[in-house]
Amino acid sequence: MSRSSGRSRVLGAALVIGLTVSACSGGGTAAQAGKVASTDGAAPKGVTLTLWHNTADSQALLDLYKAYEKKSGNTIKLVDIPADSFPSTVQTKWATGARPDILEWHGNQTDALSLNVAGTMLDLSELPFVQKEGDLADVSGSVDGKTYAATIGPLSISGIFYNKQVFEKAGLEPPQAYADLAADCKVLKAKTPGVAPIFEAGGSQWPPQILSAFNYLADTNENQTYDTAVLNGKAELSDANGPFVAGLTAYDQLRKAGCFNADRTTAKWEDQMKAVLDGKAAMVAQNSDSIGLLNADANGDTAEADAAVGFVGVSATKAVTTYAPSPLGTYYVPSTGDSQKERAAVDFIEFVTGDGYADYVAEAKIIPTLSGVTTPELQGLLQDVKKAYDQGSTLSFNSEIPGFGNFGPESSKLLAAQETPQQTAKKMQAFYQQAAAAAKQ
Repeated sequence: MSRSSGRSRVLGAALVIGLTVSACSGGGTAAQAGKVASTDGAAPKGVTLTLWHNTADSQALLDLYKAYEKKSGNTIKLVDIPADSFPSTVQTKWATGARPDILEWHGNQTDALSLNVAGTMLDLSELPFVQKEGDLADVSGSVDGKTYAATIGPLSISGIFYNKQVFEKAGLEPPQAYADLAADCKVLKAKTPGVAPIFEAGGSQWPPQILSAFNYLADTNENQTYDTAVLNGKAELSDANGPFVAGLTAYDQLRKAGCFNADRTTAKWEDQMKAVLDGKAAMVAQNSDSIGLLNADANGDTAEADAAVGFVGVSATKAVTTYAPSPLGTYYVPSTGDSQKERAAVDFIEFVTGDGYADYVAEAKIIPTLSGVTTPELQGLLQDVKKAYDQGSTLSFNSEIPGFGNFGPESSKLLAAQETPQQTAKKMQAFYQQAAAAAKQ
């Protein structure tokens, strides 16, 4: 199985800017399993293609869908999947046997396995975009050396968004390590009363996993050291002295110190980003996918967002970000048995990675994930993200470990003091073992 060993390989494909669900068998028939995407014959016209998409899609992605409609003569029927419940909603719909013609979904291997892509999606390995993705194709939407997803970017980079004015008022520099988070919390509580040092969003379930583990383990997983140790059985998530438990413990200590907002268990992702923009929160642990929401909260004024909010990497001991293929702009073609729609869906993939790609990158103002396209001028906040990424970034440790779809709800329980760090870790080790066993069946 070909796999990127970490940041350096993806960097060769793209210097760019998660969330997972638990393993499930998915649909598809034996006859469809492993079906290779075909480009034989002319693509059909007048076809309506359903696309399950994340409601956090940028305007550039929405415009790309319209551009495909204009070029192809086909219609894209968008099925909205709410951003704040995206993983669980997709999984629930998928488990019923429902299938779209095109699926926007995470590229992490564990996410791909959760939908049994080898048995439910078309193999896109022979399409031209795979060569343009380079080593990214070995990471995103890839299982057993085959590429099932097209990732047009941006990638998702996790770190700390911070309000510049709040930090200036408190006389603080942006944090780099978890010790800084704890120390900054004390200062912020004393000097900026009424401002939440760190804003959490347990009401959306998935956000707490970012600060409770993903960011903490960024330095531990350099060259995928930690996830490889877990997969090889040399380490367990539940090891009392292991880094996963250490991350959960550091997070729990922040909770005990009163560093989070009072409504931390009910607040949503949307509340989280608006709070840091408005200065009601000093920090938010989130990924770069959220910049679009920040810009929307600033009424589209990117200069306002840039002036108010900065971004830095943070991990257990130093300034390191963690990255993963974003669900936004990552597309699969489910194997539905309808050859006409499957061919049209493949035509969609060819368009968004081909004729339509340069215009998308220019409008989205992102660094391209596919070679041969010029990088446009970036928004200031995205420049911060790129700078943090360049200084140090590792593949999110959960990207290769199945069973982490359960971590969002479990980390939310930790946030609510319903579980201890050790209890959460033991549950995640059990989920991993169950998912790994299921993947071998």
